[in-house]
Amino acid sequence: MQTGLRWKYACETYANYHKEETMNRTIPTLCAVLGIIALLTTVPATAQTVNVTMVCNTSTCLDTLKPNHVVVLCGESQKGTTTALTWDTGSVKCTNIGGDYWQATFPATVGDTLRYKFVTFFDLQHRTFHWDGWEGPINAGMSSNNNRAMIVGSSDTTLPLQYFNGWESTLAQYWRPFVNKTDSIAIYFRVNMGGATFDTATQIPLVYGGAPMGADPSWVQIGQRSREINSVNHGSFWSGVVYVAKATVTSNVTQKYKFVINSPLTWESTSDRSFTFTTNLRTVTGDTTLLWHYFNDQPPRGAAVTGNVNFRLRLDALEKAGLFNRGLGDRVGVTGPKGWAPASPDFDNDPTILKMTFVPLLQEWVLVESFTLPPYTPFVYKYYIAFDSSKVDTASPNFIPGLRLTDGWEEPGVTGGGNRSYTFDGTPSQMTPGDFGALQQFFNSLHPNSVIMNPITLTFKINMAPAADIVTNPTNALFRPGIDTAYIQFDGCLIPITQGLSMYGTDNRLMLKDTAGLGVYTASIDLKAPTFFQVCYRLVYTSPGGEVSNGGGVQMGRRYYQYIAPTSVNVSTVTWPSSFTLAQVDWMANNLTVESPPYLGVISDVATSETPVPGTFALEQNYPNPFNPTTLVTYSIPQGSHVTIEVFNILGQKVTTLFDGMQVTGTHSIAWNAQNERGSVLGSGVYFLRMQAGSFSQVRKMVLMK
Repeated sequence: MQTGLRWKYACETYANYHKEETMNRTIPTLCAVLGIIALLTTVPATAQTVNVTMVCNTSTCLDTLKPNHVVVLCGESQKGTTTALTWDTGSVKCTNIGGDYWQATFPATVGDTLRYKFVTFFDLQHRTFHWDGWEGPINAGMSSNNNRAMIVGSSDTTLPLQYFNGWESTLAQYWRPFVNKTDSIAIYFRVNMGGATFDTATQIPLVYGGAPMGADPSWVQIGQRSREINSVNHGSFWSGVVYVAKATVTSNVTQKYKFVINSPLTWESTSDRSFTFTTNLRTVTGDTTLLWHYFNDQPPRGAAVTGNVNFRLRLDALEKAGLFNRGLGDRVGVTGPKGWAPASPDFDNDPTILKMTFVPLLQEWVLVESFTLPPYTPFVYKYYIAFDSSKVDTASPNFIPGLRLTDGWEEPGVTGGGNRSYTFDGTPSQMTPGDFGALQQFFNSLHPNSVIMNPITLTFKINMAPAADIVTNPTNALFRPGIDTAYIQFDGCLIPITQGLSMYGTDNRLMLKDTAGLGVYTASIDLKAPTFFQVCYRLVYTSPGGEVSNGGGVQMGRRYYQYIAPTSVNVSTVTWPSSFTLAQVDWMANNLTVESPPYLGVISDVATSETPVPGTFALEQNYPNPFNPTTLVTYSIPQGSHVTIEVFNILGQKVTTLFDGMQVTGTHSIAWNAQNERGSVLGSGVYFLRMQAGSFSQVRKMVLMK
């Protein structure tokens, strides 16, 4: 999650720029060769350690990262003995050494292979928005599975400058956002236009400046910017490189500039911006990035709006399988939007767990939480179940073997086990999008029809050949067919709990066997009912140096997600097979396969609860109210009746009919998306909801607020 901070930013001084170039750019080419030399030397019996220094340039991060924010180096080592690298975000914290430049130094074992990435935060509780703070894929040239990589040399090493990959495309480990030219100096300008008013279709930001890049006393255009489409606030960053001939520049000359919007020319009203052509810039590095600025030093307008975000959750599948029971005291909360709860939280007292309320009429858990954020600020979250303690009490009739109280963290299949995300749009009333086209979300993204109510034999098929190949498995001990043992290990999966096993741990493992001798390993398990269609797991194999496990981390691809498919689906019934073989997957180090779930039927916007028969006719107040653009209309009838639900405007004119027909006894819900009978979206205002059933009539006032 992130808060999308938008406070006013102070310009960097000449001293800061001189410092960043001096400290970051004097990197001998020989350092890159040390890792290769290490392969040719013999590592002593007692492991030797050296210091590894890495420098990252975050001018290519797509969010408003500033020097007072946080960059963390996350990763892993093959030997795992000395280096402080882990995939946990509490790994190696980098230090800002001026502008966009960040540095980290840590001990590592000679001859070790490291895989890593840079992760960006506003603080350790709030990540930048794009890919939840993580870099995009990297080609390290040594089959590192989209991570950066290095082999630790025999002496202290400083790697060449590495630019943060803020893009989805795969980039080389030592890529640059500009071309290195022997006769020119590259200057990378960047501006955030989030607070400026201009037409992105017809206008673009330019850079105007004086000599030596431009002219004095009348400044001229020295460059134009291109829009970073995927950057924060729907593409508020613009950037580009300008080349200047080295022959036209002398050392310690100050270059003044400003950002200007073209057609018509609209200049910043700030003081002149500037940087210095240091001797180091002219003769050594040949390029630099200038720390970004807001246009006119103006952050996005409306950065402090307040609005309610509505979270709606159903646990149909967990209730059907007997894992969740509100009557026993099981409860649900949301964590992440206002900080993450610890691994074993105190549900009642932890302020980062936003408690949800069960609404019987809706048969769902609801949270209306107020946020004060800039419009289009994204945040991430997950649902968390606080299981009643009786479920882990062996003397209680509610005891569930294998369940732990810490198993309440959601692992949604729609995100591959990663966080859910939502972008705060700045309106007074908002609603998180539902799963499977429904209005609500479902815990673990388990469809209401995803519970398998008959015994089923589940079979896995794994191609282990990539684990035995140094090209596809360069950093682990290679798998040795016929010698090492491989396992399926359920991970974050509810299936083991339905079988009396733990969600995490070695008791839920299945041994894989290559019965045909073709390198494809299989394992089967007979699952008793009820169980689930969502299967998530990792692969583990033995080696002389210990067990090797793939996957890990917190993002999509941390584990395999596969699904048992039904044999048929009709309006009210899903039929499951008695045996099912999952599609074959390859062993891979990370970025594990995540399948899309099979179709299990439409979750109707008109839902009937299983609550007791209502005693009277009733039209409840729509929820939420005010709303934009969708609200839920709930009503009850004690006996089968002809029911009409209509919406009228403030003039008494009917705008739409939500329902007109026979309705069975019960409590019913209908979603309305603020459209009239012709499908046109209505404007903000007051509307009236009327229910008629026989002689019963009731009216409710609704407010559509955009």
